[in-house]
Amino acid sequence: MSVTGHPREQPEHREQTISERVTQRPSFNPRRVLKVRRRDLLVRFVAGGVTSIVSGAVTLAFGPRIGGILLAFPAILGASMTLIEEQEDSEEAREDARGAIGGACGLTVFAIVAALTFGHVGGGLALLLAAVGWAVIAFGLYVALWYR
Repeated sequence: MSVTGHPREQPEHREQTISERVTQRPSFNPRRVLKVRRRDLLVRFVAGGVTSIVSGAVTLAFGPRIGGILLAFPAILGASMTLIEEQEDSEEAREDARGAIGGACGLTVFAIVAALTFGHVGGGLALLLAAVGWAVIAFGLYVALWYR
């Protein structure tokens, strides 16, 4: 019998927060940049190039509305997740994927704001508004996911 008196009630499985799973806070260390293997850089650049070529081909074949959707996909995400999983572990790759999702949501807001404002306000202001929309969403989701 459980604490609440219900014989079949199971304790809830609570997913750990990011802070509990990952003890190291995000940081930048210039020395680690120098340790990146050339093979890893090559994989990332090739994946990004192939994604850009496919997006361009789709744009030529089906028009900018369809091809533009592909540009919202982070070009090197697939390669990066694979390399992180190889070098670190699946948990690290999952956390990076969460960050990429937040960034992609921010890029989606950027695209929506840009589409709604270009032609109605000056180009510089449209880009500024879109960039602010991206920053609010991307950083907001980052904080919400990290500190939940």
